[in-house]
Amino acid sequence: MTFTWHRVFTGLWRDAGGVGGVAFYVGMNEAENDPAADTYPVSADGGRGLCDPPPDVIPPDPCLAQYRAALDDVEEAERAIASAHAARAAAIDRLRVCSEQMSFAASDSPGDHGWSERVCAEKIVVMELVGVLRVSDNTARNLIWQSKLLVNRLPETLTALREGSISYPHARVMIDQGSSVPDGSIEEFEQTLLPPAKEVTVPKLKKAAIRLRERLQPSSSVERHIEAVEKRTVWFEPGDDGMAVIGATLSAEVVQAIRDRLTTIAGAPTIEGDERTMAQKRADAFTDLLLTGDTCEATLEGTGGPRPNVGHGIRPKVLVTVPVMTLLGRTDEPGDLEGYGPIDPETARQIAATAPSFTRLLVHPVSSAILDFDRTTYAVPADLKNVVRVRDGVCRAIGCEQPATHAELDHTREWAGGGTTKLGNLACLCADHHKVRTHTRVKMRNLPNGDIEWELPSGRTYLTHPATQLPEAA
Repeated sequence: MTFTWHRVFTGLWRDAGGVGGVAFYVGMNEAENDPAADTYPVSADGGRGLCDPPPDVIPPDPCLAQYRAALDDVEEAERAIASAHAARAAAIDRLRVCSEQMSFAASDSPGDHGWSERVCAEKIVVMELVGVLRVSDNTARNLIWQSKLLVNRLPETLTALREGSISYPHARVMIDQGSSVPDGSIEEFEQTLLPPAKEVTVPKLKKAAIRLRERLQPSSSVERHIEAVEKRTVWFEPGDDGMAVIGATLSAEVVQAIRDRLTTIAGAPTIEGDERTMAQKRADAFTDLLLTGDTCEATLEGTGGPRPNVGHGIRPKVLVTVPVMTLLGRTDEPGDLEGYGPIDPETARQIAATAPSFTRLLVHPVSSAILDFDRTTYAVPADLKNVVRVRDGVCRAIGCEQPATHAELDHTREWAGGGTTKLGNLACLCADHHKVRTHTRVKMRNLPNGDIEWELPSGRTYLTHPATQLPEAA
């Protein structure tokens, strides 16, 4: 089959060295059954014939310029983000250096509380960053550590970040993997990895960094593992829809043994009608082992309904606030789980149903003010402790999420200075922030609505809010 191609010109034409126009081609059938016509004719010099449509002649897309401009903007924005991360790291490290040259101890700090001036400075800088960046304590501490290493041990990485040739996730790999590299080898580590860091993805860079770090380590893997085990920890994170996450960083063989035991328990025979997945069975076994010490109910219960041991193991450890109308089944207002937040009304009712006792909050029938507690002694009565913990929910320091059940009760206005033991003069503080508040120049003040105002050495002030609004004591 052969076609005759007619080239039609419109507008200007730009060829290899001249000006031309846009061309399109129209083909007409000349020979239905000519097999020799299946190939395009070629000119004598080996090039395409004048009648052939050149494949590189494509009408320009009107959106191409905008597409390219948008891609350029993405690249420029990413460079700006990287540069901003570098500027933040430099500023945080300057803040750290300045803090070490200042004294943050309270002028009336009583005796030796076990914290050096440097420790006090670290605690204050963490609180300042929590307030400015609105991040958690752990995030603030990590930023201080990362910034110190980046500025002082990885100067070329900092420069590349400032120029935008690497991203902050790439810099994080350099920081994390380079933190354990000896001083004498850190320059080799940086110079070896920085060129590929500008070209490869973060996972590929991490793999290369781990291999190089292992090669540069003077200590054996056994010694490093022993050191790593010292950092084992358990962590918690709130989730959505009444869920939360609990995680643990443990030695690999321990984690594997735990996983194997949960899988063995989950794989045990169950009663007919148990439609739980393997993942659900593992989660139920994990729950029962930690809360009750056995898995009998987890193994036998498989109806898909509410678990019969809900609240069984947590009764002595948590506070649950349940609206009375929810408790009576007349409304479906959510309950409140201390240290977490709202929980669905059915779970709140189940926990309340298995509670060994209730703490009553006695209020004035007209003013709704919580009735008086004993204000003549320093010790906080048990009922008042519960009220304060229900109100606060967590440690009241800015950014802290330690549950109130594990916090200490602090007199905002010191007892020795005339402070009284009442709701409006008490706050839940974790042990660390209790020390910060008592032994440094950080100040706190209870406000009538339950808020607490914090004033830091920089002069900045921040508010923390109660988990539950309660009427103030008279």
